[in-house]
Formats: sequence, C-alpha cells, structure tokens
Amino acid sequence: MKRRIAVAGVFLLLVFAFSVFTVPAAEEKKPSKKVSKLMTKAQKAIQEKQTDQAIDLLRQVISLEPNNAMVRHNLGVLFHEKGQIDEAIVSFEEALRLQPDYQKPLLALRQALFEAGKNASGNKDYEKANSFLLKLDGLPRPEAENHGLLASAHYLLGFNLFNLKQYTKASEYFGKCQASEGLDKEYPELYANSTYFLGMMGYIQGQYAVSNEYFHKYIAMFPEGSARPEFFIHANYFLGANLFRILEARLAKGDVSKMTEAANEILPYLKMAVENKLPNEDVYVMLGNCYVYLKEYDEAVQTYKQLIELFPQSQQLKNYQAFLPELEKMLQQAQKPKKKR
Repeated sequence: MKRRIAVAGVFLLLVFAFSVFTVPAAEEKKPSKKVSKLMTKAQKAIQEKQTDQAIDLLRQVISLEPNNAMVRHNLGVLFHEKGQIDEAIVSFEEALRLQPDYQKPLLALRQALFEAGKNASGNKDYEKANSFLLKLDGLPRPEAENHGLLASAHYLLGFNLFNLKQYTKASEYFGKCQASEGLDKEYPELYANSTYFLGMMGYIQGQYAVSNEYFHKYIAMFPEGSARPEFFIHANYFLGANLFRILEARLAKGDVSKMTEAANEILPYLKMAVENKLPNEDVYVMLGNCYVYLKEYDEAVQTYKQLIELFPQSQQLKNYQAFLPELEKMLQQAQKPKKKR
C-alpha cells in the first residue's frame, strides 16, 4: 500500500558579513603604484555600487599580481554580492590555495558552498547539492564561524539523501545535525526537525521502536498550549503506525497477549490523525483494525466506510469493499442478545 510520507525542509538563512578590501595578516608586500591605483578605483566603484566596474578592476589587479590572495578574496565577495555563487566559490578557493591560513576566504567559502547546496536542493538537484555540501563538510571549521552553519549543512545533506532514498546515510547526517552542541537552545526548530527526520528514518527502515524514541522526543518539544508545527500531527501518526506494526509482528507470531492494551495505546494517535484529516489511507486501515481488535465493530464499520469514500482511487479499494460486509456481519453478531443458559 502506498504511504504518503511527510517531509520537512527547514533551512536556516545564516548571513555572513562579507567585507571587501580586507588584508590578511601575512600580507606585507607593498603593492606597485599601478596596483594601488587600480585598488583605489575599485574601492570607489564599490562605494558607488558599480559592482561590474569593481570586478573588472580587480581582475586587472590579478593579471598583475596573480598570487594576491586578498584580491582573490575581495573578487569573490563581489561575485557573491551579484549572486554569482559559482564564481565566488572559485575565487575563495583560489585565495585559500594561495594562503591556506587566510581565515576570511575560508569563512566566505563555507558560506558560499552552503548557499550553493541550498539552491541546488531547492531545485531538486540533490546530488549536485551534496557535492557542494560535502566539500563544505570536508573543510576546516574556523572558530569564528557560527556552528549553526555546519549543523544546517548536515541537516540539508540528510534531507537530500532522504530524497535520494539513501536512508542509512541520511540518518547519519540527521544524527550529526541533532548532536551539534547547543543546537536545541540556539536553533530549536532545526533541532526539532532533525529529530523528526530521525524518527522517519527509523520508520522507513522498519526500526519501529527506535523510531518511536525520536517521535516521543519530538512531541515532547511541543507541550499542550504551545504553538505546534504542521508536522506535529504527522509525528503522532508515525507513533501510532510504529506501535501498530509492532503489534502486527506480535500477532503474526501468535502472541495475542495484551492485545487490548496495545490497541488502546495506538488508538489516540490514529484518531488524532483522522480528526486532523491527514490524507493517508493507512491511517483509516490501522484505525479500523484497532477497533476490530477491541471488538468495537460499529466504529470499525464507520471507519472503513470513510476509507472507501475518501479514497475511491485506491489500489486496495476492492479489498476494502470486500472486507466491509465481513465487518457488518461481525457487528450484527455482536449485537445479538446472548442466549441465557
């Protein structure tokens, strides 16, 4: 049966303060008069918001001083301001190649790689997105960088891998995101969503008990009376679905002990999903079956009638229609007065 799995994409906009005409500590060589003149013109062009002219002037400087890391960095900043992220990345990489300990282009490169990855992910080019993000992940992390950038990159890597159906690797990166120090306090939404996805990864891979650990943790983040995100309802559904799969596995082995208790535990989660009109036929199937386990046949009949009405295009429609008369017979049998002995 097809399952509609909810996805949540939360990407933090981490603004990096790019600055032009910064000089690395190691830069002591005095520029030539021609270079100084070009740099002065470039600075004036920037002040007058003549970005294209400034880029042209800095390119002239590079033709004269190809090993000038500071100019390469400044050129990258201008490309970034124009939205030419690929060109900015090339400039920042070249600045770092020339001077590996130069922190400003390292910070700028990591930010640009994140933005390139986010843009590619938004265009559903997940493999391209991850090529940028994996490069970011492999770079040294400057102390000055807000650790939210790396956590966001790990989250986005997990999200992309999820869409590529590489669930084991996706779990790894969602786990790295969630484990970021202080994430729950500084970026609670990112922490919550990585927790949600870890629950989903467990569900998809059939690790139902592990999945529920994460979904319980997710739900606990939003106590009654607080603002609850859209995926709060989905988390409740997955909790119920996990418990139902665990119960099914027990019943398949002939273990019917505590079946009533298990069905009663599942019921509130599935009822919440139905009450909130979650567009998933599995909810109704599991809910109807729980009512059968509890011998509440009238509720089971009504649930299957709703299922048939709401999902007329379902590939399982004939099975639902065939099962409904059986449920109605169970209901009639249950309603018959018991014969006195």
